[in-house]
Amino acid sequence: MSKAKSIIAQPLFRSRQEQPAKGKGSYRREAFQSKSWEASCFMAA
Repeated sequence: MSKAKSIIAQPLFRSRQEQPAKGKGSYRREAFQSKSWEASCFMAA
């Protein structure tokens, strides 16, 4: 979990989280629980 927290603490990820997502909030929460969310985050960045 510490690894995930460090990634979330990054300013880049924070700015992405602040962006208003239309109906994508639920998907993002689901991705957090799965291990593939890390890969998707790096791919988007």
